Amino acid sequence: MGARMGPQPLKTDETRLLQACRTGDAQALDLFYRTHVDRVAGVLGRLVGPTPDLEDLVQATFAQALQSLTRFRGESSLSTWVIRIGVHLAAHHLRRGLRRPVALEVLSDHDELSDPRAPADRELDARRLAHRIDGLLDSLSPKRRIALLLYVVEGYSVDEVAALTGASRAATKSRIWFARRQLLKLARRDPVLRAIAPRREAG
Repeated sequence: MGARMGPQPLKTDETRLLQACRTGDAQALDLFYRTHVDRVAGVLGRLVGPTPDLEDLVQATFAQALQSLTRFRGESSLSTWVIRIGVHLAAHHLRRGLRRPVALEVLSDHDELSDPRAPADRELDARRLAHRIDGLLDSLSPKRRIALLLYVVEGYSVDEVAALTGASRAATKSRIWFARRQLLKLARRDPVLRAIAPRREAG
């Protein structure tokens, strides 16, 4: 995913929506939620990994956003603002060690009618590989994990990651670099992942 543009001010339609939400307009609040919930859930799901707590995190993000509407100054888009709230909640969630991984068996597809073009053993191998990578991500500090995933997986620029996490640009670059270095070292020690891990870190 390519890098996004930097933080953008509110558009006219967003300004109207924000004003309506601040008055407690039920339709506006519902539109705000429906417009952003999929994006928020996707980002949070990739930051914290497979966990049954994801729905609670999403709901907590919107609950905090609604409580903070009067303090939002419109210096970024509503999407960036609500994702920033979710990022902070994800960091808190990871720091507290509240993540409860879903058992691998739950992720396995035993449906006999599954697509014959995608063999069950190949699907299971992919899930196991993802599970091992997620396990390595758990070894990173929350700050490094979130910075790396926002940059590599979500495609945010360094400046955008810094804005979303409330860190300086220098600290953000450092977190991403050290996180990637640590992850690669761990992957090279893993009997499965070392086959796909680059032999050297990028510059």
